[in-house]
Parts: sequence; C-alpha cells; structure tokens
Amino acid sequence: MWKRVLGISPLFFFLLLYMGSAFLIGDLSKVPIAVMFLISSVYAIVTTWDIPYKERIRLYCKGAGSSRLMYIIWIFVLAGAFASSAQEMGCIQETVNFILTFLPAQIVYASIFIAGCFISMATGSGMGSIVALCPLAVGVAENVGGNMALMCAVVVCGAMFGDNLSFISDTTILATNSQGCSLKDKFRVNFLIVLPVAFVVLLLFVYQGQGLYMVTQDSVNVNYWKVLPYVIVMCMSICGVDVMMALLFGTLLSGVMGLLMGCFDFGGWLHAVDAGISVMAPMIAIILLASGLICLMKHNGGIDFIVSGCMRFIRGRRTAEASIAILTGLVCASTANNTVSILTVADIVKEISKKYGVDPRRAASLLDTSSCIVQELLPYSTHLLAAASFAGISTISMLPYMYYPLLLIVGVSVAIVFNFPKLKPLNYKL
Repeated sequence: MWKRVLGISPLFFFLLLYMGSAFLIGDLSKVPIAVMFLISSVYAIVTTWDIPYKERIRLYCKGAGSSRLMYIIWIFVLAGAFASSAQEMGCIQETVNFILTFLPAQIVYASIFIAGCFISMATGSGMGSIVALCPLAVGVAENVGGNMALMCAVVVCGAMFGDNLSFISDTTILATNSQGCSLKDKFRVNFLIVLPVAFVVLLLFVYQGQGLYMVTQDSVNVNYWKVLPYVIVMCMSICGVDVMMALLFGTLLSGVMGLLMGCFDFGGWLHAVDAGISVMAPMIAIILLASGLICLMKHNGGIDFIVSGCMRFIRGRRTAEASIAILTGLVCASTANNTVSILTVADIVKEISKKYGVDPRRAASLLDTSSCIVQELLPYSTHLLAAASFAGISTISMLPYMYYPLLLIVGVSVAIVFNFPKLKPLNYKL
C-alpha cells in the first residue's frame, strides 16, 4: 500500500511545488514548468527505492525515449521550422490578409474553431490540427486586436472536437476496439453528447469576437503566391497525409519560394529554420522530463493506486459510468497522454461495464471523451504546450478560455445522470 501511495506522490509533489512557487512569485503564468518537472523528476528518482540507482536512471530514460514520444518531438521540430520559414517569407501574413479580406473580424474566433474541427476530423490528429492552424491563428489575432490566449484556446478546442470524434483518431480506434463496439456506433453516441456543447461553444466564440476590429483599415493587396505554402500544407493535412511529411514539404516549399522571390538568401532561410526549432526547445524539454517522471510512477504502482481507488465507489450503472470517466481522467492527468490513459485502463473499464451493465458504446465514448477533456485542461499537455509556444504565452493563460472541455464536463455529467442518449440493444456479437 505504502509503495503505491509513494508511486503517485511525484504528481502531488509537482502540483504542490507548482502552486507553491506561484504563490511565492505572485503569478502562476511566470512559474517555469520545465524547472518544476526537473525537481519533481529528481524526487521521483530518489523515492524509487526498490531498484539500484543506475536502473532508476535507465527506467527514467526509457520513459523519455519512447517511439511515440520521439514522433511527437519530430512534429514539434518540423512545426517550428515550417512556421518560422513561412513567416520569414511572408506566407503567414499574406494568409492572414487573405482571410481578413473575406471574413469580418467579429467572426474570426468562430471561423478558426470550425476550421480546427474540420481539420482534426479529417486527420484524426489534434496535434496535427494545432500545428497547422496556430501560426495562422496567431497572425489573425495580431491583426484584429484579439486576445492571444483566447485565440490559442480556440485552436485547441477545435482540435479536441475532431480528436474525440474522428474515425481515424488513435483514441477512437483504441476505445472502440477495447470495448468491443463499432466505430460508427461509438460515433453516434459520442456525437449526440458533444454536439450541443460544440454549438454552445461556437456561440460563445461568436460573442467573444464582437469587440474585434481591423487594426488597420487600409485595403490590402494579397500576394496569392505567398499564400501557396500554407494552403498546400492545410490541404495535405485534410487529405490525410502524415503531418510530419506535410510540415517537411511545407518547410522546403516556403524555403524555395522565399529564395526565388528574394525574401531571404540561403543563409537567411537556414537561420529562420533554426530559430523556429529553438522556439520549440523548452516544450520538448518539458515533455521529456514529464514522460520520464510518469514512467517511474508506473513502475512504483502509482497508476494502479488510482485505478483501485476509483473502483471502491461503484454501486450501480451511474456510479460505474462516473467511475469510468473519473478513472480515465485521473490516469490521463498522471500520464499527460490521452492515448496512453486509454491503453492503461481499457481492460479494467471493460470489466466494470460487464459487471454493472454499462453499454460498450457508452463505455467507449466515456473513455475517449474523458481522456480528451483532461488532455486539454493540463497546463503540461503537449497540445497546450504546442499552441502556447507559437504565441509566446503560458499555457496557464489559456485555461480560462478552454470552453469546450470545460462545458463538455457538464455534458458528460448530464449524459451519465439521465442515461442520455437512450440506446437500443446491440445487434451484433461482442
């Protein structure tokens, strides 16, 4: 028992350290998350007493060097390279001018949200949607006097919509396969729960944009050639091309076009790419430190402690569904990864569902939705870190504007209490 408590303690240590530092500094947004994770990692290594020191370090490095994590880091590196290269050759500004030529400033928040929903639905990747839209959204916010933290939150909210619903999202596939239901059945249940929430959020973004205005009222002549790299990257993403390949192609295309148009010389392009990669360095450090810390927590039984604690409170169908949502959310908070959290608790959730009569379509929906909600409310999640890095803001400043995950908590709670939507019995064998 004590080992499991000790296993979860690094997470509480991190939170106490984070909040305590914020109290001393007087500003939560000024607390360096990387330093907090570094100190917490040292704590986790020291409190892992059952194995030799070298083995602790090896385990920590294993967590920080997983193939999935390295893939995410590659995306961050290429996203920074493309954003900086495209900005240096004028692509971002021209794309912003193009959008503002056709869209009133008052609806840009809502428009970016809808764009994020479509891109993430098409690609199945919340991260892909964020890295594709954020440079553009930041430029739009600068030109309409928008709130930068709100604009980044809009992008993340749109990305979450598709990440939760898309048929090709890894979380959707894992949730349905693990619970034994079809993709379309899970989609129907999930869609009925999230659609009212998404509509309310869209109205909120329309309302938030009513005070926006064009910073400059002068007419702008758009250079459509400079818009081309961004349009191509967006189209590649929507068509399902791997986000790494889309970003790499966009970086090369913006570099070649910038050279041909005289926007920079070869050295200037290389400097722009290097600057973009450097911007991503703090975020990469955070996810490496967090992943190593989480690996030690798993070894020490911290995740198992959360699971066993949640199962004690189950009394019937409603509490079983609530436990599924809470369990998934807590594990996601501990791992900072919605996919990993689903993998961790999927078998346990299936047993809970069988024992307490939870429909597998609802279980899959709760698994996916709860993990996505928590993923978008963690100041150290890769999605928020990516969005914040493009705007040069703190992830904490985005949290008050994360309307979609916050309201979706209410939506999921209503669905559990009132057993919504009502489902007909399954007509296929699990």
